[in-house]
Amino acid sequence: MAACPDQEERLDLHAAGALEDDEALGLIQHLEGCEGCRQALATSKELLALVALPALSPEEKTELQELPRRTLSEWRRGARRQGLGLKTLGALMATVAAVTLLLLVPGAWLLPGPGAKAPVTAAAPTTDVEELDAETMAAIEAWAGLEPLDAVLFEDSQGWDEELDIDVGETL
Repeated sequence: MAACPDQEERLDLHAAGALEDDEALGLIQHLEGCEGCRQALATSKELLALVALPALSPEEKTELQELPRRTLSEWRRGARRQGLGLKTLGALMATVAAVTLLLLVPGAWLLPGPGAKAPVTAAAPTTDVEELDAETMAAIEAWAGLEPLDAVLFEDSQGWDEELDIDVGETL
């Protein structure tokens, strides 16, 4: 006799112990009156007993409990190794850049010896306003479109034009 088609899935779940209490109660009531379902349930239980894993030994239980801690420890060790590798790579790249700079700029790494003289650079000549000739001043004034610079350059000793009467604290 075969099991009822609508009960086959519930029979397998009940044999595995995965049925909820209210569903298991309904299945047990059905099993009281159905011989085919009782035989199918017994077959499922036998089959599951054959494929069931044996109970864990005390060593296996200890290993299983230590697994999360060991996994985290290995992950941290790997991250630390990777970090050291990146630091080493960064230091190596900085060294290569420094050596390349020294090789590309000849003489940059040569320091002058005790008897060597520093190179002489020509200083730009300094000129005062009074040293400029009148023709150059007129050209500058014409180019700038300004009033003659003589009036601005030779003001009174305070630096203000006598015509301007501005108080320093006054706001504009």
